Amino acid sequence: MKKINKTKILITMGPSLEKNLKKVINLIDGVRFNMSHASTKDIERHIDILEKNKIAKLMDLKGNKIRIIKSNINNIKGGDEVIIGKDIILSYNPSEDVEEDNFILINDGKIKLKIKKINNELIYTDVVVGGEIKNEMGVNFPDTYLKAPILSDADIENIKYAIEKDFEYIALSFVRNKEDIINLRKIIEENNGDISIVAKIETKEGLNNIEEIVQYSDGVMVARGDLGVEIPIEYIPIEQKKIISTGNKWGKLTITATQMLDSMVNNPYPTRAEITDIANAIFDGTDCLMLSNETTIGKYPVEAVKVMNRVARISEYNMDKFATEVQLNGSSISIGIAHAAYTLCNKLNPKIIITPTWSGNSAILISKFRPTVPIIAISPNIKTFKKLRLFWGIVPHLTEVVDSVDEILEISKNVAEEFIEEGIYITTLGHPPGENKTNVIKVDTVKGKE
Repeated sequence: MKKINKTKILITMGPSLEKNLKKVINLIDGVRFNMSHASTKDIERHIDILEKNKIAKLMDLKGNKIRIIKSNINNIKGGDEVIIGKDIILSYNPSEDVEEDNFILINDGKIKLKIKKINNELIYTDVVVGGEIKNEMGVNFPDTYLKAPILSDADIENIKYAIEKDFEYIALSFVRNKEDIINLRKIIEENNGDISIVAKIETKEGLNNIEEIVQYSDGVMVARGDLGVEIPIEYIPIEQKKIISTGNKWGKLTITATQMLDSMVNNPYPTRAEITDIANAIFDGTDCLMLSNETTIGKYPVEAVKVMNRVARISEYNMDKFATEVQLNGSSISIGIAHAAYTLCNKLNPKIIITPTWSGNSAILISKFRPTVPIIAISPNIKTFKKLRLFWGIVPHLTEVVDSVDEILEISKNVAEEFIEEGIYITTLGHPPGENKTNVIKVDTVKGKE
């Protein structure tokens, strides 16, 4: 049978990988453009090769991350007084949002301030942990709900560009609640777009509202960078499991990101802890693993992709020993068929599951049960093909549009014979065709050559 990669790999495009993309194109499933650093010109340089190889494209919006736009001080130490709005000017004035005793964190939490009073749009703070202050450093408010708009004007323009270039995914930074997702979806629809939304969970508000965020989005990303600033880092493993399990039970895409192979930014080999981290994310149930600095500014981008690929293949092969069984929320016919396919898989030991699909939903639902065999999602929809590239265990397969069940079953048979030499295969489909529902399951056999 053809070799199938179940855990998917998403890499971030940057200077390190630009000249080496062709070396890893067959090992990756998606490319992320981080609009905090990338531009539409950067995207233009790579879009042709991504389209040629049917790679999923994800635009990660910059969002209104608060930064220092001007600092009148260079170094601060514990016990100093720092006035936000005078000594340090921010891209957003949070004076109406914060309260006394709230903390302000600068430069990924390396610098820590505590608010002692707010007066006339100035925030007076005491320095708890000092350090060097530079323009453009990020600022976090872990105790505060900020009223700042989540999307900037630049984000809106990038959304329009993503629609024009037919991106499959948009990642929304600093998601707080379902309204953030609803607002983004409205902008996409108003511009006649068809893009799935991935909610980046990196704030306390996002964690508190994880259930509603997942229900309204198309996927979630465990964004461990800013999340590790917003909450104590010892809680990250727990929250990672919670985010992934919530995404899986609602049948949504799950991506685990940030520092997965961080040591390979400067070294050709990973640490043992990083290898274990990748494996544990897979056992937690993540669909997709993401590389960021490793492929943008790292010295060994190709090696990092190869390491992640090797670890993922060994880990997914041992999924049945460590993974927790998923229970999908809801009681639809499609969920019932997906569970039936999974149950039959355990009983009949088929070689593959084939899911004819237009939207991709039936394949995604089966994927969430983590069957031991590949899920071949046959679809005439190229958008669906590329979206499904990021889901665990799914092998998208392009086919022509057909109008009858007999034609669908004939295509399924041909696909089965393409992937396996002999053995049982399972097909799920909708009857009648074209109604975007799955209500039939069929077991069939490919007979080996005599």
